[in-house]
Amino acid sequence: MADQLALGFADRHDGQEANLAAAVAVNRDYRAAAEAALAELVREGRPFTAEDVRKAVPKDVEPHSPNVLPSVLGTWAARRLIVPCGEYRSRRRSRRASRNRVWIARGPVVETLS
Repeated sequence: MADQLALGFADRHDGQEANLAAAVAVNRDYRAAAEAALAELVREGRPFTAEDVRKAVPKDVEPHSPNVLPSVLGTWAARRLIVPCGEYRSRRRSRRASRNRVWIARGPVVETLS
């Protein structure tokens, strides 16, 4: 069972990396905007959600895929820059049945984020 779990995590991380690579193609600024918004929320040191990140991204910057923001959050969590500190119920129809986490910076905030 542990081997299957490791394979599942490896597949998820590969998918996140592929999604993020596509997010930096020409004319795709959403990843950079999401990373900048996330870095600012982490620096503030308060709990935040994906919705907070989404709201901080300029309205005229659209993701190429709805999986860009979850991939960014997943990558930061895998690097242990953020850790979950709770869950919430999203008002967005597409996220109502999902696990929606509340995140916070792990330990002291480092200025080399991004």
